[in-house]
Amino acid sequence: MFRGERGLEVGRASQHWEIAEGHYVLRALTETSGLAALIKPIRLETESRGLVDRQGLRPEHFRVLRNGVADGGSADFDWSGGQVRIEGLGEHPLAPGSQDLLSLHYQLAYLPGLENGVAFRVVTGKKYELFHFDAMGEEMLDTPAGSFRTLHLQSLGSSRTELWLALDHFLLPVRIRHTDRKGNLFDQVAVQLNLAAPLPE
Repeated sequence: MFRGERGLEVGRASQHWEIAEGHYVLRALTETSGLAALIKPIRLETESRGLVDRQGLRPEHFRVLRNGVADGGSADFDWSGGQVRIEGLGEHPLAPGSQDLLSLHYQLAYLPGLENGVAFRVVTGKKYELFHFDAMGEEMLDTPAGSFRTLHLQSLGSSRTELWLALDHFLLPVRIRHTDRKGNLFDQVAVQLNLAAPLPE
């Protein structure tokens, strides 16, 4: 993970997922590294659990831990009752296709017509808001994990999120760039992809 236009390394992130018997578990670990770890050590653990079928991911539980402590980022999705309960924000009507901040990166692979853009609601842990991704076209992207033919997506709102999805590797995200409302830029670039088995069609 890099910060700013100069690309100062501030951390490392790993994402791991498992699919079995119609269920999925997604885990992400982000930790500061180098000088950033000395100044302000942060360990951010994010987990998303739920169901998966031919339409994609349906989150059931989402949580965020910061340095081992719940960070107000938990949510429970009640699909049968049509409600999502977010810690500190109460209950909200659950829109079809809703995702959490972790599952959204992988749900995109299941959605048709990405080249025309897509929109769905996302639980970020602090908000439940509409994310609208505009397609910016295909780009070749060089990363430490290799060169990829990607689809570049962008979501603009109070912050800016950009995704580069590997078109020949199940639309896995190989770059995630986020600019927060204060203008701080954070850039994640893939250094390794490990596929133990093909993803479900």
